[in-house]
Amino acid sequence: MAVGNPLNLSQARGITRSRAGIKAYPEDWRVTEDLDRTFADTGEHIYLYIRKRCLSTIPVASRLAKAFDVPAMDVGFAGMKDKHAVTEQWFSVRDPSQDTGFDVSRLNQTEGDQEIEVLHCRRDGKKLRRGEHQANRFSIVLRDVVAEIDQAQLRCRLELGFPNYFGPQRFGRHNLDDALDWLRHRRDQGRYRRLSQRQKGWHLSVLRSWVFNELLAGRVRDETWQICLDGDDVGPSQTGQADIPYGPLWGRGKNTLSGPALKRQEHRMAEVRTPDEEQSLSEVCAGLEYAGVDRGLRPMAVTPQNITIAHDRQEATLSLAFSLPVGAYATVLLGQWFDLQDLSLASAS
Repeated sequence: MAVGNPLNLSQARGITRSRAGIKAYPEDWRVTEDLDRTFADTGEHIYLYIRKRCLSTIPVASRLAKAFDVPAMDVGFAGMKDKHAVTEQWFSVRDPSQDTGFDVSRLNQTEGDQEIEVLHCRRDGKKLRRGEHQANRFSIVLRDVVAEIDQAQLRCRLELGFPNYFGPQRFGRHNLDDALDWLRHRRDQGRYRRLSQRQKGWHLSVLRSWVFNELLAGRVRDETWQICLDGDDVGPSQTGQADIPYGPLWGRGKNTLSGPALKRQEHRMAEVRTPDEEQSLSEVCAGLEYAGVDRGLRPMAVTPQNITIAHDRQEATLSLAFSLPVGAYATVLLGQWFDLQDLSLASAS
């Protein structure tokens, strides 16, 4: 099983996935951030709604820090957005001068395939924090879709929701191996002494994501990822229509599961081993508790909203649009029903 998406619904149900290419062009993958916020239109933080192309979020934040001559920590954003894509998102920059005469068009840049354009500008008294946006709207073109697509059937499958895995981009090629090595040897004298807090935080995030994915994969296998078992942690779905099970982002704190839900989790933690077979999942969880991170919860199930589908048989393309809540991955949703080939990787090599 792949680390980023351990078990998909097609596998669990014996359905053959159609091949599809993603990100052949940046315009094939469009993401629009939904930030439902009332701006004060006064205060020391300038808010910039930026469209970017072929740039991830961090480089844009760095350019804003340089342009306003402020530390990187004075630039805020709600979420990380894809690089090989066209995306729109908000940034905030601390600007105590409150200079209303700043020409934001000076921030617009075009360098080769990379583009930055400021679409809107507002002011507020508070910095934009991670996770403050409500959702992301995706408009995606899948290419080389040669299989016949039953659009009504595909819509039904999408509307039933999908397991809320962390996507493969969270793990990369070596992120999990590097994080496991750090967890095992972080107390070795001198080995990780100079590791930055940011890198430590990334290791912890990767490990917690892997633990969550593996526990969720067990529930997918048992077809209980949308069903609240006795003893589960439960919470509202994004639509608020029904409670759904929540899985752990592992760390310090009492395990609040009990009964059948706890027994399933304990069995899965003993069953799963790290990719190098050196540790069980339960041993990794113990290491996370000693590493000092606090436990959190994440919904096991996600349901996309506002779905539209258009299939062009002549061009062998499938165009999809949908909204996902914060923290959910479009690649995971699509990967449930399509064998995805990231065409941007081929163009980058």
